[in-house]
Amino acid sequence: MKFKLSLVLVLIAFTSNAQKVVRYDLYVKDTMVNFTGKEKRAIAVNGQIPMPTLTFTEGDIAEIYVHNEMKEGTSLHWHGLFLPNKEDGVPYLTQMPIAPHTTHKYSFPIVQNGTHWYHSHSGLQEQIGMYGALILKKKESDPTFRKGIDDLLTLPVVLSEWTDYNPDNVHRMLHNVSDWFAIKKGTTQSYAEASRKGHFKTKLNNEWKRMLAMDVSDVYYDKFLINGKNESVAPTFKDSKGGDKVRLRILNAGASSYFWLTYAGGKITVVANDGNDVEPVVVDRLIIGVSETYDVVVTIPADNTAYEFLATPEDRTKSASLYIGNGIKQLVSPLPKLNYFEGMKMMNDMMNM
Repeated sequence: MKFKLSLVLVLIAFTSNAQKVVRYDLYVKDTMVNFTGKEKRAIAVNGQIPMPTLTFTEGDIAEIYVHNEMKEGTSLHWHGLFLPNKEDGVPYLTQMPIAPHTTHKYSFPIVQNGTHWYHSHSGLQEQIGMYGALILKKKESDPTFRKGIDDLLTLPVVLSEWTDYNPDNVHRMLHNVSDWFAIKKGTTQSYAEASRKGHFKTKLNNEWKRMLAMDVSDVYYDKFLINGKNESVAPTFKDSKGGDKVRLRILNAGASSYFWLTYAGGKITVVANDGNDVEPVVVDRLIIGVSETYDVVVTIPADNTAYEFLATPEDRTKSASLYIGNGIKQLVSPLPKLNYFEGMKMMNDMMNM
């Protein structure tokens, strides 16, 4: 009798502590997109770009089945996650590529929380659609759980770029040190312009060091995207009202762009960076680097109003907008054009220190 009772207690304890298995099936397919008026090849996962947002709670077991329906190999890397080496998703290092028309299973425990992302680690597939958000939630019993932050409504915000050029050609042109991207942007700086602005020596110095005029941002992009669109409206938050807060889980899935982030609804409260909680800090704007993540809290507008959340690349040639709320659009003042010669002089001075 005692043995049976002990067995029952063990089973109850095991069941109560059993880890939840959360499964996702990801179908990787070639597709065509039209961001610029021209149809171009891209890669969609479950029919969408970016890839689906994967959500787990710390303590879960992730089971992710990747169904490769392309004619080339692929892989998925879980950026910033602590996991067994064999699940890291780097072809020829921790795994073989997922062969065409096969299925590969990734399985690992979720032992952390925060905003992260995942992407292809095969060739330059990431740059044509294979990137997505990973949201790892805290347990409410976590001693670090922050009321008013970790229990807020959340919205994934995936920043990226798009070029109609084949990414392999972009890579080749960068190695050739071409001025073509600066010409496309209209940002080449001539000796005459440098002389007029009192920076002839700066221009000469940069040419001697083979630094391109657009060294601040080397690639021309046809479009910048937030959640796969250049301009879009965020989904309506159920039971929310003007003045409520929402947590934006922002990740920069771009290949080479830093983005300045600004919000028409006022200041931005930063609450996490790269999956780590930070002491909340209020800022007017912030810059997010390639592969970085930031969690920020912003205010939802009143009815019939939409606040613009604006992502502007460091070269300030274009931008992408996400509108939070529905109604009359309240816009962010665009950032001023860069003074390239002043920036070049500053870089030169720093390098000579």
